[in-house]
Amino acid sequence: MIAGHIRAPYVPLGNERIDRRHAHSIALSAFFRHAKKVGGETWATAGEFFLPENGGVAASRLRSFLSPVPRDVMESLLRVLPPEVQREIGVNTGAWVDVLADLLEEIRSQLALDVEIFEERRVAAFEARQDHLVSRYARTINTLTKRNLLGYLANRNVLPKYGFPVDTVELRTSYSGEAVGAKLELTRDLSAAIYEYAPGSEVVAGGLLWRSGGVYRLPDRELVGKHYLICQHCQHYREGDEQLDPICPSCSTVARNTPRQYYVPEFGFVAESKPSKTTTTPPKRSWNGATHVLSLAAEVEEIVWRASTGGTILGRAGRRGRLIALSEGPTGAGYLICDWCGTGMPLTSKKVKSHPHLLRGMDCTGTLRRRSLAHPYETDILALDFDHLVVLLTTNTASWHSLLYALLEGAAEELELSRDDIGGTLYAWPGNRIGLVLFDAVPGGAGSVLRIARALDGVVKAAHARVSDCDCGEETSCYGCLRSFRNQAHHEDLSRAAALGVLDPLTVAGLEAERY
Repeated sequence: MIAGHIRAPYVPLGNERIDRRHAHSIALSAFFRHAKKVGGETWATAGEFFLPENGGVAASRLRSFLSPVPRDVMESLLRVLPPEVQREIGVNTGAWVDVLADLLEEIRSQLALDVEIFEERRVAAFEARQDHLVSRYARTINTLTKRNLLGYLANRNVLPKYGFPVDTVELRTSYSGEAVGAKLELTRDLSAAIYEYAPGSEVVAGGLLWRSGGVYRLPDRELVGKHYLICQHCQHYREGDEQLDPICPSCSTVARNTPRQYYVPEFGFVAESKPSKTTTTPPKRSWNGATHVLSLAAEVEEIVWRASTGGTILGRAGRRGRLIALSEGPTGAGYLICDWCGTGMPLTSKKVKSHPHLLRGMDCTGTLRRRSLAHPYETDILALDFDHLVVLLTTNTASWHSLLYALLEGAAEELELSRDDIGGTLYAWPGNRIGLVLFDAVPGGAGSVLRIARALDGVVKAAHARVSDCDCGEETSCYGCLRSFRNQAHHEDLSRAAALGVLDPLTVAGLEAERY
């Protein structure tokens, strides 16, 4: 930053998730202006907008205001949104209106449930003549209902915000007995929250240590989930609504492991009711899991890199690839999650006979089921298929992981990308062949891997420089070359020697690209 050159900022305009929120902002601003002009109505807080007891009936009126979409709103949408995004969200058909209205109804239900539970606690405290608790619960209700409306909508995926996360969920701390808990808004992108807010994980906020107690559930709303199976031989991932065939469609081996199930915690998480004081010990959290490919990108651009040694790398880069991030708990066995209240805990050998209700504190008799946590999303993808060069690799997945993380680190340095914005995984090609998939870690994509595809030769050289110049032994790795917090599950398998085994001949021979 002092003596070098900084690349110009790169902002892709075609991210459907972010553009949809801009459409929401256009519609809501028009609705606010209309309400002010016609009836002199304004809404400053979440309670005023969403809850009838606070005077709020506005959220339910938005759908009728947008049916049909007013002409000035439609003109703004057509002027602001890229044509491909207009088609994707259904600007001309009005499909985006239903998505917005349903999202607001979901937010209203969550806020109403939170207020209802604290009102139950307030009444119970009043009947027990616990005046200090009566006032505390009343203040908590005020905090929930008097949150700034625009900030509340931005943190719940309705309006755009300055941060890049686009699928945010909250770790709710308001159910604790601490006053600061009602004031905190701990939101993270869902792809990170399934690890950092998973049951048993800890986070420091407001001077206290909060421990996640489980997933937030709404009455009459089931969490989305599916069966899934990962082939232990070729790492091929597949999922379905019913039980899966044990025979892998990629390598034809019979699965030795049993299928598992996952939940998508789309309503967020809840912290345990009693936070702890902070200590010098770091908060507990685990990144035990992986990201898998559901489908490769559509409308791909194919690029072939040829080395003078005769080997080739075929790259397929494009948008709208489908991935799924899985969190499988500190031991890899998953979590126990209650069917009724959402209480969760990492699965261990210890048997659990009963548990308290996550929100109400009383005993809960709901069934605890073994589940992983997941976040499926679309993003930009670069799939790399190694042809003759595959003979340079051993057949074990540890060598593939070493090459994968070397390329990711090289891409971050060569193209000045944030390392947290790109990721990668192994991919099983037909014929029992393993390849690599690089992807944008931002749902919707940020164009990063598309830039990698157009500069793979420079990325390979940067990757080679990183793993060849490190001070650790070639038979291992460290945080200066291949290791990071997110790949800690593979730390013992990563080695500079395995990565150099492929990068050495590629760097000497050089790569020439041919686009199709």
